[in-house]
Amino acid sequence: MAREAKAAIRLIVNADDFGSSLPVNRGVERACRDGVVTSASLAAGGAAFDDALARLDDLPELGVGVHLTLAGGRAVGSPGAAPTLVADDGSLPRSAYAFARSYLLGKISAADVRAELRAQLARARDAGVRVTHLDSHLHLHNFPGVAPVVVELAQEFGVAAARLSRCRLWPAGRGWFGRQLVLRFCAEAFGRLGLRAGLKMPDGLEGQPWAGALTAERIVAAVWKLGAGTWELACHPAAENSGEDEAAAYDRAGELAALTSPPVRAALEERGVRLINFAAL
Repeated sequence: MAREAKAAIRLIVNADDFGSSLPVNRGVERACRDGVVTSASLAAGGAAFDDALARLDDLPELGVGVHLTLAGGRAVGSPGAAPTLVADDGSLPRSAYAFARSYLLGKISAADVRAELRAQLARARDAGVRVTHLDSHLHLHNFPGVAPVVVELAQEFGVAAARLSRCRLWPAGRGWFGRQLVLRFCAEAFGRLGLRAGLKMPDGLEGQPWAGALTAERIVAAVWKLGAGTWELACHPAAENSGEDEAAAYDRAGELAALTSPPVRAALEERGVRLINFAAL
C-alpha cells in the first residue's frame, strides 16, 4: 500500500518567464539539467525569446508552455493590432491591477486581448515549439473575460493542458490573504470552464505564497504536504538576480540554488514523487 501511495503523487516543476532574459534562460537550463525542473513557460514577447529557443535543442526532456502576457511586458503584435491593450511603444499595462482596472472600465476590449494572445501563441507555434500547456504572467488567464479567450485559443491551437492556479490560502503580509482569495475564486471558475472544454490541469498549484522566494526548506515542506494526485510547483530560477527585472524583489538565483539542492531531490525520492511535465497529463 505504501508503494502504491507514493506512486500516486506526480509533480510538474514549472519555471516561469523562460525567454524573458539571458539570466533567466541560463537558470532554467541549469535547473532542468542539474535540478528538478521539468517544464518551462515561454514568454513569447520576451527579450531573450530566440536564445530560449536555441537552448531547447539540448533540453529534449523539458516541456514547454506559453506564458501568456497581458501586463508587465512587451506585446508580440503591433499596437495597431490591439490598440486598446498595447501602447504606441509596444508595451502592455504595467501591472495586473492596471490591466484589470482598464478592462473592467471598458477601456480594453476582449477582441484586442484575443488578438494579442493569438499573436503570442502563433509566435511560439511558428518557431516550432510543441506547446504542452498554457499559463500566464500574473495569473491573468484566470481573469473574468480573459479566461474564455484562453480556453478558446487553447482549442484553436491544439493545446491540451493549462495551469490551474488553485493554491493554498496563506496569510502573509498586508493584503496578501485577500489577493489569494480573489485568485482562488477566479482559478476555480477557470478550472470549471477549462474542464468543460476538455483541458487537462493539475489538481493545484504549490509555491505561490513564496513566489520569488522559494528555498530548499520551503520546497521540501511543500513536497511533504502533497497528497495523492498531480500537482504543479511554480518557480522562477535565474543564473543571477537583476535589478532590471520587473520582479526585482525576486531572489531568482536563490530559487535556482534551491531547485538544484540535494535536500529537495532527496525529499522527492523519499516521498516517491514522480516528476513529469504537462505532456504527461
